[in-house]
Amino acid sequence: MKYIYILISQTHTGFADKVRKWGKVTYNHAAIALDEKMTELYAFARPKHSAVMLGRLVRESAFRYSLGKHSCVNSMIFRIPVTAEQYEWIRDTIRRILNNKAYIYNLFSVLSTPVTGGFFTYRAFSCIEFVMFLLQGVGYSMDKPLYRYRPDDLIGLLSDSVYYEGNLLEYMDDTSEDVGYFQHMSPEEVLTSILIPFRLVYRMAFKRRGRIYR
Repeated sequence: MKYIYILISQTHTGFADKVRKWGKVTYNHAAIALDEKMTELYAFARPKHSAVMLGRLVRESAFRYSLGKHSCVNSMIFRIPVTAEQYEWIRDTIRRILNNKAYIYNLFSVLSTPVTGGFFTYRAFSCIEFVMFLLQGVGYSMDKPLYRYRPDDLIGLLSDSVYYEGNLLEYMDDTSEDVGYFQHMSPEEVLTSILIPFRLVYRMAFKRRGRIYR
């Protein structure tokens, strides 16, 4: 038997504050780890602090959650048992999407959630949408579309799998500075960021057939 670890947390960015306030939720962020110490922690999030529009699957660290200045990150961690085959599928899926720049953050869905409840966008995920996609892939039954889930929903869905609740910074050992996170965006990243809204609109308009993520 192997395990994966699902993390939901209260992150400290301005965007996160607005998501919690507008969505009336306790937790705004969801991530998945392949090991107990969370040295391999992944989520759909911004690659750099200033790159709000450039959300994609990234490898995260404790430093990204604390922003190098906060001493507490409220969180819950769930430990999920999986078979060896399921574990390999999750790991391979993460690696495939991590290396495929076609996958981007489902930004418009998240922003419109208080009004629309969210919506599907081809090859785009929010942080919780990606976690639910992986859980569905290993046999969890979903009673609504993946984009309609919120991190708080995992409290009920995974109530029997709660592994830790409290300050994430007291759980994760690695608090070393992630220097690249606060670097300025490159010219290429700036251009890509400008194009993201157009890519999302195109996918929403012309890539709905089959309603699949792949």
